[in-house]
Order: sequence, then structure tokens, then C-alpha cells
Amino acid sequence: MSIARITMMEYLSEKDVVASENFYQTIQKDWFGNAQAIINVRTGPTSLLSLAVYSSYADAESNLPKRKEFQEIVKDKFTVVDSFYYEGDITYFEASKAKEIKAEWKN
Repeated sequence: MSIARITMMEYLSEKDVVASENFYQTIQKDWFGNAQAIINVRTGPTSLLSLAVYSSYADAESNLPKRKEFQEIVKDKFTVVDSFYYEGDITYFEASKAKEIKAEWKN
């Protein structure tokens, strides 16, 4: 069963959110490439929710060292003031219209 890791991050400024997302784009495939899917959502001007889906808990745990390194970088360089995550089994998933989803990237 696939699992999801939901990370919430609160930054000091919108500029820091954008810079952090730009940094994430440069490392995502190398550091978190084992994720089946990743969705980042701006929940506010200085807030970001990241939903990552992994094939198993073992797969998700395999990148925890890189996740810790990423969290340390964003805390120091991009002024994350709060960050936490949840994990759990995916009990329902529907993506029949996945090709219709549009992501707007702001630099």
C-alpha cells in the first residue's frame, strides 16, 4: 500500500517561499526521486504544504536523511520558522482527470 507524507512549512516571507521552491526544483529528482507523486500547494502567502506519495514506508524512510538535510537548508537559508510532517496509509486515491491538472509556477 502506498503512503503519503504531508509536510507543512511556514516561512517569514513570500520571497523565501519562492526561493525555497526554486531550490527544491533543483534537487527533487536526486533527493526525492523515489516518490510516486509530489504536489506542492501554497496554502497562504508564506505557507507551503507538500504532499509526497511513496510506494511503501520503507521507500519513504529511505530519503529521510535527505529530507533532514533539506529541512536544515530551508531553515537556515530560506527562513522556515515552522515545519512538521505527517505520514499515513493512502486509503483512497482518484486521479482520472490528472492530465487536466495545471500547475502554475511563480519565480
